[in-house]
Amino acid sequence: MAKPRPPRKKRRGQRDLSLPFVEQVFDVGEPEHGSRLDSFLATRVSWRSREGVRKFIEQGWVEVLSGKDPQKAEIGSIRRGLKLRMGQEVVLRTPAPKPDANIPATNPGEDFLECVFEDDWLVAVNKPPNISVHPSKGHLTGSLIHLVHERHRRHFPNAEEVPTLCHRLDRETSGVMLCAKDQLSRTRIGRQFEARTVQKTYLALVVGEIPGDNGVMDQPLGKLNDSAVRLKMGVRMDGEGQASQTEWSVIQRYPASEEVGPRTLVELRPKTGRQHQLRVHLAAMGYPIVGDKLYLGGDDVFIRHVSEELTQEDYALLGMGRQALHAWKLDVEHPMTGKRVVFEAPLWPDMLHGKASFNDKESS
Repeated sequence: MAKPRPPRKKRRGQRDLSLPFVEQVFDVGEPEHGSRLDSFLATRVSWRSREGVRKFIEQGWVEVLSGKDPQKAEIGSIRRGLKLRMGQEVVLRTPAPKPDANIPATNPGEDFLECVFEDDWLVAVNKPPNISVHPSKGHLTGSLIHLVHERHRRHFPNAEEVPTLCHRLDRETSGVMLCAKDQLSRTRIGRQFEARTVQKTYLALVVGEIPGDNGVMDQPLGKLNDSAVRLKMGVRMDGEGQASQTEWSVIQRYPASEEVGPRTLVELRPKTGRQHQLRVHLAAMGYPIVGDKLYLGGDDVFIRHVSEELTQEDYALLGMGRQALHAWKLDVEHPMTGKRVVFEAPLWPDMLHGKASFNDKESS
């Protein structure tokens, strides 16, 4: 008789970012170059056993940053056997001590996030512009997932798991973001994104008045090797680009006013998922997205933006403090019912009526 299989290890869920944490940063020196992540941490966190250090890694409390690595080598998935490089930084974030239970909790306040859908398995929110979806070196707190976790803890204080993001949006882009409340739902939604069965619809406010009512942008896209900005993409007709298609339809045309020139609100339905696809296709049409530092402004404007040195001429050219791109709808198969469901996020006020403008608060 065959022996029963041991129970499958439960997949590690998302670390709860609503909880306070203590952060420690350790520099990787020349003697530690090539060391395993778990061995390196074990020498720095002497108050925990080697197995305790491994649990830190498995629970998602450890991050490795490029730091001063001269080659800025790409960092692989965070695992115990990850080989470190000199100059990198290992960040350990452990839960802060719990407050005294006798001290009354502070007023959590109202929800900042607009929730557009929620059931036992999924929650969809309308992402505000100008916030990152995940924590990053420059934005360790205040990311979208932080806000989602804080909201979840207010509504479900005894929940064993916290939501996990199912996809990404650029920091400046607003719109619908879908999160899964359990790992099975996250896995099933993730498979749909990988199989490209998720249907996405965006709204963009562009410079100029697009003639015609609809069409298809069908140009291969690839990296622009002659750009001073490494991440810049462009139309590649030399055989080096990847096939890319975007369907578009005009929603509203706004004539020129005393403040700004003509603009068009356009609906976009990407059929492929290339980097910067919507922004590049619109710029190639001659109608770049309002506020796009890279594809409307160009390399020099983008570099000045990163250096926080934008000029008044740059402000006038961009016309808005962020790229006017909004993730409007997301059409997926529900992970439990199997039925198609469409999540829709209302357009943010800064894109309404084609009157978007640039001010200091928008650029923060």
